[in-house]
Amino acid sequence: MTELLGTHSYSLDPKGRVSLPAKFREAFDEGLWLTMGQDRCLYCFPRVEWERRSSEVDAFALSDKDGRAFSRLFFSSADEVRLDGQGRVTIPQRLREAVGINKEVVVLGVRERMEIWDRGEFERYRDAHAVAYENGDLEPRGPAGRGT
Repeated sequence: MTELLGTHSYSLDPKGRVSLPAKFREAFDEGLWLTMGQDRCLYCFPRVEWERRSSEVDAFALSDKDGRAFSRLFFSSADEVRLDGQGRVTIPQRLREAVGINKEVVVLGVRERMEIWDRGEFERYRDAHAVAYENGDLEPRGPAGRGT
Protein backbone atom coordinates (compact mmCIF):
# COMPACT_ATOMS: atom_id res chain seq x y z
CA MET A 1 0.00 0.00 0.00
CA THR A 2 1.13 3.54 -0.75
CA GLU A 3 2.28 5.48 2.30
CA LEU A 4 0.24 8.64 2.61
CA LEU A 5 2.59 11.47 3.61
CA GLY A 6 2.72 15.24 3.52
CA THR A 7 0.57 18.33 3.97
CA HIS A 8 -1.46 19.69 1.05
CA SER A 9 -3.70 22.78 0.92
CA TYR A 10 -6.85 22.99 -1.21
CA SER A 11 -10.16 24.82 -1.53
CA LEU A 12 -13.49 23.03 -1.56
CA ASP A 13 -15.49 23.63 -4.70
CA PRO A 14 -19.17 24.71 -4.46
CA LYS A 15 -20.27 21.04 -4.43
CA GLY A 16 -18.12 20.21 -1.39
CA ARG A 17 -15.43 18.39 -3.38
CA VAL A 18 -11.73 18.46 -2.67
CA SER A 19 -8.92 17.27 -4.91
CA LEU A 20 -6.57 14.67 -3.56
CA PRO A 21 -2.84 14.80 -4.14
CA ALA A 22 -2.04 12.74 -7.24
CA LYS A 23 0.24 10.45 -5.26
CA PHE A 24 -2.64 9.60 -2.85
CA ARG A 25 -5.19 8.61 -5.48
CA GLU A 26 -3.91 5.09 -6.09
CA ALA A 27 -4.40 4.22 -2.41
CA PHE A 28 -8.13 4.95 -2.79
CA ASP A 29 -8.77 3.00 -6.02
CA GLU A 30 -10.95 0.52 -4.10
CA GLY A 31 -12.91 3.22 -2.30
CA LEU A 32 -12.47 5.70 0.48
CA TRP A 33 -14.14 5.57 3.88
CA LEU A 34 -14.67 8.88 5.66
CA THR A 35 -15.51 9.18 9.35
CA MET A 36 -15.18 11.73 12.09
CA GLY A 37 -11.73 11.64 13.59
CA GLN A 38 -10.54 13.06 16.84
CA ASP A 39 -9.34 16.68 17.12
CA ARG A 40 -12.00 18.06 14.68
CA CYS A 41 -10.81 16.40 11.49
CA LEU A 42 -12.04 13.67 9.16
CA TYR A 43 -10.26 10.35 8.93
CA CYS A 44 -10.09 8.88 5.41
CA PHE A 45 -9.20 5.22 5.06
CA PRO A 46 -8.39 3.08 2.02
CA ARG A 47 -10.27 -0.26 1.95
CA VAL A 48 -7.58 -2.40 3.62
CA GLU A 49 -7.06 0.08 6.44
CA TRP A 50 -10.81 0.59 6.90
CA GLU A 51 -11.27 -3.16 7.31
CA ARG A 52 -8.43 -3.32 9.83
CA ARG A 53 -9.71 -0.37 11.87
CA SER A 54 -13.30 -1.65 11.72
CA SER A 55 -12.14 -4.97 13.14
CA GLU A 56 -10.37 -3.17 15.99
CA VAL A 57 -13.53 -1.26 16.85
CA ASP A 58 -15.68 -4.40 16.51
CA ALA A 59 -13.44 -6.10 19.09
CA PHE A 60 -14.91 -3.96 21.91
CA ALA A 61 -17.22 -6.02 24.10
CA LEU A 62 -20.86 -4.98 23.88
CA SER A 63 -20.78 -4.60 27.67
CA ASP A 64 -17.95 -2.02 27.41
CA LYS A 65 -19.65 1.38 27.82
CA ASP A 66 -16.77 3.39 26.27
CA GLY A 67 -16.43 0.81 23.49
CA ARG A 68 -20.11 1.18 22.61
CA ALA A 69 -19.81 4.98 22.54
CA PHE A 70 -16.68 4.86 20.38
CA SER A 71 -18.27 2.35 18.02
CA ARG A 72 -21.44 4.42 17.66
CA LEU A 73 -19.57 7.62 16.86
CA PHE A 74 -17.03 5.95 14.57
CA PHE A 75 -19.51 3.96 12.48
CA SER A 76 -22.53 6.29 12.53
CA SER A 77 -20.48 9.10 11.03
CA ALA A 78 -18.85 6.85 8.41
CA ASP A 79 -19.51 7.07 4.69
CA GLU A 80 -18.03 5.21 1.73
CA VAL A 81 -17.24 7.52 -1.17
CA ARG A 82 -15.45 7.21 -4.51
CA LEU A 83 -13.04 9.51 -6.27
CA ASP A 84 -14.40 11.13 -9.41
CA GLY A 85 -12.54 11.23 -12.73
CA GLN A 86 -10.51 14.27 -11.63
CA GLY A 87 -9.34 12.67 -8.36
CA ARG A 88 -11.78 14.61 -6.20
CA VAL A 89 -13.78 13.37 -3.24
CA THR A 90 -17.12 14.82 -2.21
CA ILE A 91 -17.28 15.43 1.53
CA PRO A 92 -20.87 15.01 2.76
CA GLN A 93 -22.32 18.21 4.23
CA ARG A 94 -23.07 16.55 7.59
CA LEU A 95 -19.38 15.61 7.99
CA ARG A 96 -18.19 19.08 6.95
CA GLU A 97 -20.47 20.59 9.57
CA ALA A 98 -19.49 18.07 12.25
CA VAL A 99 -15.80 19.03 12.10
CA GLY A 100 -16.16 22.67 11.03
CA ILE A 101 -14.79 22.37 7.49
CA ASN A 102 -15.47 25.52 5.49
CA LYS A 103 -13.83 26.41 2.18
CA GLU A 104 -10.08 26.17 2.83
CA VAL A 105 -8.88 22.68 3.78
CA VAL A 106 -5.66 20.88 4.57
CA VAL A 107 -5.21 17.27 3.45
CA LEU A 108 -2.68 15.40 5.58
CA GLY A 109 -1.04 12.09 4.85
CA VAL A 110 -0.72 10.22 8.15
CA ARG A 111 0.92 7.09 6.75
CA GLU A 112 -1.98 4.62 6.59
CA ARG A 113 -4.77 7.18 6.58
CA MET A 114 -5.49 10.61 5.22
CA GLU A 115 -7.00 13.41 7.29
CA ILE A 116 -9.00 16.39 6.07
CA TRP A 117 -9.02 19.51 8.24
CA ASP A 118 -10.43 22.98 8.02
CA ARG A 119 -7.28 25.05 7.39
CA GLY A 120 -7.76 27.37 10.39
CA GLU A 121 -8.46 24.45 12.71
CA PHE A 122 -5.34 22.62 11.53
CA GLU A 123 -3.17 25.71 11.94
CA ARG A 124 -4.40 26.12 15.55
CA TYR A 125 -3.77 22.42 16.22
CA ARG A 126 -0.29 22.53 14.67
CA ASP A 127 0.65 25.70 16.55
CA ALA A 128 -0.56 24.24 19.86
CA HIS A 129 1.62 21.12 19.48
CA ALA A 130 4.65 22.29 17.46
CA VAL A 131 6.85 23.44 20.37
CA ALA A 132 6.30 20.20 22.33
CA TYR A 133 7.15 18.18 19.22
CA GLU A 134 10.27 20.23 18.49
CA ASN A 135 11.43 19.93 22.11
CA GLY A 136 10.91 16.18 22.19
CA ASP A 137 8.15 16.46 24.80
CA LEU A 138 5.46 15.02 22.54
CA GLU A 139 5.76 11.25 22.34
CA PRO A 140 3.41 8.49 21.18
CA ARG A 141 1.98 6.07 23.74
CA GLY A 142 1.20 2.40 23.46
CA PRO A 143 3.15 -0.59 22.19
CA ALA A 144 3.47 0.69 18.63
CA GLY A 145 2.82 4.35 19.34
CA ARG A 146 -0.53 4.07 17.55
CA GLY A 147 -4.07 4.34 18.77
CA THR A 148 -7.43 3.99 17.12
